[in-house]
Amino acid sequence: MAVLVFAGFWVLVAIGLVYLGLRSNRKASDSVNTARGGRTYWYAGFAIVVVLFGVGLPIASSVGRQNSSERVPTADIDELTDAQAHGRQLFGEYCKICHSLEAANAVAQVGPSLDTLRPTSELVLDAINNGRARGNGAMAANLVSGEDAEDVADFVELAVGKAEPPEG
Repeated sequence: MAVLVFAGFWVLVAIGLVYLGLRSNRKASDSVNTARGGRTYWYAGFAIVVVLFGVGLPIASSVGRQNSSERVPTADIDELTDAQAHGRQLFGEYCKICHSLEAANAVAQVGPSLDTLRPTSELVLDAINNGRARGNGAMAANLVSGEDAEDVADFVELAVGKAEPPEG
């Protein structure tokens, strides 16, 4: 809806510019051209409207919005620990190609949907360390390792609602 209002405004601005352009070609006896300051009011009003909508509307629409890249939608988590944020980044690099996980904006159909499976961190770590070769795909072992694997597992467990969110 906001996009339509914004686009509609600019259409009206364009129509107003065309109208002003056409009005300026009329004879000098026209009331707008002969009235003292008539054209100045048009220009001033036009400038005010452009500033209000062209600058004010985008600012007003962004005030009070939370950065959506930091919010985890499925688990309703507003904050991640540094390790979980790192796990989310790694999930995006290595896992979202095959797995669906709404909290990471991942929609894939090769591997199982982690939102449906809802694995614990232990199951995720086992899959990362040992790989999987069931069903339609084959997950290679050790795509990430060590602390990186633990970070991914912790993020997935939190994202599917199996772990407590961090206190912040």
